Amino acid sequence: MSITLFGMARTAVYAALFSVLIVMSSTFFPFIGGKYYFFRAAVELGVIFLLLWWAFEARAGVLEAKLRKIFREPIVVAVSLFAFMFLLASLFAYDAHGAFWSNYERGEGGFQMLHYYAFFLLLVLLFDKEDEWRYIFKLSLVAALGMILYGIAAASFRDGFVGPYGQTGGSTLLARLFQKDARFQGSLGNPAYVAPYLLFSMFYVGYLWLSRKAKAAPWRRIAWYSGLLVFFLVFFVQSQTRGAFLGLAAGVGVTLLYLVFRDRRLRKPAIGLAVTILALWGGFYANRENPAIQAIPGSRFLTINIAERTAETRFWTWGSARAGFAERPIFGWGPENFSTVFDKYFDPRHFIPGANTETWFDRAHSVFFDYLAETGLLGFLSYLGMFVVFFWQFKKRLVASAGHGSLFGHRPVVDALVLAMPVAYLVQGLVLFDVLPIYLNLFFFLAFANFLFTRHEPKP
Repeated sequence: MSITLFGMARTAVYAALFSVLIVMSSTFFPFIGGKYYFFRAAVELGVIFLLLWWAFEARAGVLEAKLRKIFREPIVVAVSLFAFMFLLASLFAYDAHGAFWSNYERGEGGFQMLHYYAFFLLLVLLFDKEDEWRYIFKLSLVAALGMILYGIAAASFRDGFVGPYGQTGGSTLLARLFQKDARFQGSLGNPAYVAPYLLFSMFYVGYLWLSRKAKAAPWRRIAWYSGLLVFFLVFFVQSQTRGAFLGLAAGVGVTLLYLVFRDRRLRKPAIGLAVTILALWGGFYANRENPAIQAIPGSRFLTINIAERTAETRFWTWGSARAGFAERPIFGWGPENFSTVFDKYFDPRHFIPGANTETWFDRAHSVFFDYLAETGLLGFLSYLGMFVVFFWQFKKRLVASAGHGSLFGHRPVVDALVLAMPVAYLVQGLVLFDVLPIYLNLFFFLAFANFLFTRHEPKP
């Protein structure tokens, strides 16, 4: 098979998915810099190969026609507007240099946003068939498996791996991985990033599992995908990220509600599953003080309390974000400038004399307050606009299907998963900010949603 420039552009996009595996122990922030360098290089190569394809291999007018077409598609327009507003906020930032170029600790400035936007456009331009999306989903799952395997290797005390287990107890690998106070961070360096990353991965598993009839023996397909789903869920739980747990719960709830009202055949099973989940959760929560329950990995999910110290610090930080927004309401303070807002509107309750308290934040720990303070009203509304357009497109497709049948040519449960994924992301984003592993999957999902809305016709 001949290698084309178009195929090389796709290969560069595939490579970008594996940026989550890069860990550079020689740098001050081993889990950050290498990922960004690799991701940017892969995206830039993708753009270069696409331009070379346009110049030397493509038929005249093909790329121009593709571009005219996609820039009339609502999700592409919404994402383009958000990227533009993000860059405007960088231009009018309190520290424009920092807003555009960012720093070694975060890397999420305007320059990085240009790469996310290019990644999104490459996905929209290069992948326009169902089988192509299924293939790239599988590659993303390979990357997710690699992320987990890195964390397992770090727990094995092997040289060359960076992880949180070096000084912790446990004579066996399982004891180190699943001790109560050790939160799994894989190759991402922060357990709070692992959980939302795996949220998207579990969506890809569900879509691959349910969107095509099995060619192999059904039991083999069920065993493979259910095993993969359970494997991801185990490490999702071991990350012990409560915000992501709320996101997962919201996603499951939306999925079941959709099936209850959409598919009469699945109504009773969906209600039964919902009742079972609520009963199990209620039983665990009612006995949360039991030492046996507290010893279970993931029991941190049972201690969601707005009066807890970590919740209180978020509320105080959100207060600083609101004050910063009130001072610069149009374009905000600029990406990567939240530390200035936090310092200027510092809440003294963060500081407790004689106690080990956190008194410096460079994020509001909420995507909503982050975008409000850093990109102002225009950036915040353009961010929400991407999801407004998504839900509007979904409702439009729902109406077009005349109240029956599938929206995207698959089972109704697939439609439910597509609806639930952005809900899960937004709920977990109430208490977490976006970074490369999450941004990558967000733009990946939005490009896929654009494919679904523009390439599939509802079938009765």
